[in-house]
Amino acid sequence: MNSKTSMQDIADMLGISKNAVSLALNHKAGVSEELRARVFEAANQLKYRTESRSKKKQQHLLVLIPEHIPQDAIFFSEVFWSIEKKAKEHGYNAIICGVAEEMEQQLTLPDLYHEMVFHGILTIGVFQLDYVRMLHDLQTPLVTVDHYYDSLQLDAVVTAHTEEAYKLTAYLISKGHREIGFIGAVHLAKSFKERWNGFQQAMSDAGLTINMDHSLVNAPSLDAQSSNMDELASFVDAMPSLPTAWVCANDRLAISLIQTVTSRGYNVPNNISIAGFDDIEAAQLITPRLTTIQVQREQLGCEAVDFLIRKIEYGGSPQKIAIYGKLIERDSCKQLDTI
Repeated sequence: MNSKTSMQDIADMLGISKNAVSLALNHKAGVSEELRARVFEAANQLKYRTESRSKKKQQHLLVLIPEHIPQDAIFFSEVFWSIEKKAKEHGYNAIICGVAEEMEQQLTLPDLYHEMVFHGILTIGVFQLDYVRMLHDLQTPLVTVDHYYDSLQLDAVVTAHTEEAYKLTAYLISKGHREIGFIGAVHLAKSFKERWNGFQQAMSDAGLTINMDHSLVNAPSLDAQSSNMDELASFVDAMPSLPTAWVCANDRLAISLIQTVTSRGYNVPNNISIAGFDDIEAAQLITPRLTTIQVQREQLGCEAVDFLIRKIEYGGSPQKIAIYGKLIERDSCKQLDTI
């Protein structure tokens, strides 16, 4: 600790009580996150440091995120924010590190891994299988977040993709839709494949036949991270007839599809209903606002930390935890008029 700086100095600087400073610095309840951030900023400015004895007790969790996911930055930042917050509640410090594609190929760990002691590792998103296998071989407790690997028995916390796609499809069926298509490259992303499975099951349970002319599931350009307007346009233009509704494997595809059909003179939802998955920020900004499945990002992060701490403290056999989403009804889907 800087001998010239005390908690009272921080309190005086911010015009708050010494008790509030103590609560903030020790990550305890009783102060807002905004005030906590101000306290830490003031502490840094005054070069206040915790005592070395407390420093030795600090435990760390390593959070790895692939660097090739710029379009999902908001999604992953929300997951990490919840991880960081939950880790502090357990007395851990969550440290995030990006993993470049070259590092994955060369099976290279971040430099920070060799400079600090990490008690557990969280991976967020999709990594190359060999890289995850290498992480598993480190024998450090590991939990994967938002993805799992069929060939590796790892602890994982994921979204219940199949169940939520089933829910979304059943919602459209309840609105009178019978001709429903699916958009998403199901062989390029595990989440897309599971959402396709949920769509198929809901259609089957309702006694409905899937018209594959209404579904685009094998287009390599419609991957998990982007959508291709030209591919969608060609698909729509080649269709002899449109379905009354589409389920899209994610919101970006749904938004691109809305733009495509709108440019061709169709009205969403009066001529066709369109639903997405994820509930990204743009889902509320597009016209019409997008009906979608809201992925519980904060719960994913919190459950992952709780799960990892249990593995660190108690061990146990590998498990997969699936988190249900929430159906968000907006303006892009409507009740189908029946005669």
